[in-house]
Amino acid sequence: MKDLERIGEDLDVLLRRLGMPMVPDLSRLVEGWESLAGAPWASLSRPAGLRDGILVVEVDDGTAASLLKYHEQALLKRLERGLGSRFVSEVRIRVSTRKKGS
Repeated sequence: MKDLERIGEDLDVLLRRLGMPMVPDLSRLVEGWESLAGAPWASLSRPAGLRDGILVVEVDDGTAASLLKYHEQALLKRLERGLGSRFVSEVRIRVSTRKKGS
């Protein structure tokens, strides 16, 4: 076995123990957010973290947070279809603290 393959396997085991998703799954979520999430999520939010099935989604303002909270179940269904069941079991929305334009 090559050293890099072993490190990759060890990293996968460590991530599972910490409740974190596998790297390829996380990449699919981040890179495919626009198509996975669909409207209105894709244009108003971005995935900011995932642990133990809880997806943290970041938005720019409270208005977007309120709108998206209303559509939370639809997002969960879309993510289940795109990523498999139980990959994301809950969504938490947080308003970004960074300044617009930065």
